[in-house]
This record gives sequence, structure tokens and C-alpha cells, in this order.
Amino acid sequence: MKVLLHVNYYEGANKLDELFRIAQKFGYDGVELRWKYKFDDMNQKEYRNKLINLKSQYPDFEITFGGAVDFCRGKEDEVKAETANYLEFLEWSKKELDTRVMNFFTGAMIAENTDYMLFHLNGSGMADEGDYERAAAGLKIVGEKAAELDMLIALETHNCYLHDLVKPCKKLMDMTRHDAVGINWDQGNILLNENGESIDEVFDILDGKIYYAHLKNVLVFQHKLYLVTQLEQGHIDTMHAVKKLKTNLKSGICATEYSAPGDGIIAAKRDMEYMKYIKDWLEID
Repeated sequence: MKVLLHVNYYEGANKLDELFRIAQKFGYDGVELRWKYKFDDMNQKEYRNKLINLKSQYPDFEITFGGAVDFCRGKEDEVKAETANYLEFLEWSKKELDTRVMNFFTGAMIAENTDYMLFHLNGSGMADEGDYERAAAGLKIVGEKAAELDMLIALETHNCYLHDLVKPCKKLMDMTRHDAVGINWDQGNILLNENGESIDEVFDILDGKIYYAHLKNVLVFQHKLYLVTQLEQGHIDTMHAVKKLKTNLKSGICATEYSAPGDGIIAAKRDMEYMKYIKDWLEID
């Protein structure tokens, strides 16, 4: 099982070199980045050239990306253009970086006059059949390109998206029916939804469709107030999660994620130490 370092640990302008250095120093197998660069020190062309250079410095690293096309609620002409952009990015990332799995989203869904934090009312909680149909149709297109490139597409279980919880993910997978399209399981997000499923329910429902995974931990307080924390803390039994993933992770790749303030470098160090302990305990290569 390969473990990547999510860009959330150390993101910002002029930080890519150090992000890769952090990953190597602490024993990660690569990094997860974003397909579109959002800082003003580089444009998109410079970003791509920078990543080609970094891949040459770290040839054994797995490099994957989070990306999105708003299949659910996007305007038709915009969806068409962004789909073409994404398919081109898939080709580029495979050719230049040998990317094998991509983290994907089908467009944010937040109900009118509804707080973002009321996760059970947003995402799948506000979806209609049209959302599923549009998402499945778009995912088939992306899946075809991914299959052509021998890549996998993994939809993150993320709040305020159609694929926020396991049951809607199952429905979407049944409608998409494409071997290249599966799920990026993130229990930290599921935990925050009032309708969130347990770890065991995840694997009962999504057997064979977990293609990638985000591992983070969360402390949850009253009224669903929460704090993202390190893997050995929080309310998620990371050992149990990884034990389940041992025999149900199609790409063989997961990523630790730490979207919290403070020292991301020491967080990366400690999370990898814990992952090494878990892999040793569970006898995972």
C-alpha cells in the first residue's frame, strides 16, 4: 500500500519544492496535488513544467490530482468545455507524470438559503434524479478516457457533493457502470454528516469500488462542530480503516490529509510515523 502526502499539509505560493522534500524526508510514496494551480507565483503552464521537473527529481513518486467538472448543476456549454479541459489534463498527467489514479468531484451542491455546514441538507441531501443522470453520463465520458489511459477515477466522499455519503455513491456507481470509475473513501468527511455511515457499512455497501482513500482524523463536538486532527487522534479508528483497505483498495494508493492550521510539517512527520506503525502491525507492504 502506497501512502501519499496531500497538498493540504503545506500549500501555498512557492511551496511545491518543499512539499516534495517533506514527502521524501518522511517516507511518503508521492503527493496529491490540485489539477489547477491557484497561486500567483505561477501560471498553469509554468505549474505543469514545474511538475515535470519535480517528477524528474523524484522519479519513483506517485503524483495524483484532485479535479472537478460540474456535471450536476453546471451550464451545458461550460460543462462541455471543462470536460474537454479535464480529458486533456488526464492525457498530460499520464504521459508526463505516469499518474495512475485521480481524485474527482462532480460539482458542489449547496441548497439555497442553507448553511454550508448543514451537510445533510446539501449534496445528496438536495439531489434529484437529474443530478444522478447528468453525473453518470459525464462520468462515463471521463471513465472512457481513463480506461484508454489505464487510469482510475475516484470520486471523493466529500460534503456538499452528490457523492458525499456511501449510499448515494452506490447509486451513482450503479448508474455509471464503468470499471474505471470508483470511490475515493474519506471517512473524515462522512463522519460530519448526520446521515454518515460507519466504516463497516462503507465496505459492505461499496465492496470492490474503493479505488483510493483519504486518511485523516476528526474530533467532533456538540452540534457537529469539528476539528481536523492527526491520524492517531480523533473519533476515527484509523487502524480499523486501514485493515479494511488492506483487501479493498483497487489502486493500492491512499493519502494522508491534514486540513488544519499550524505546523503542517510536523503533522506530516507524525502521520507517516503512525502509518508506518499501522502497516507494520497489519503486515502491509
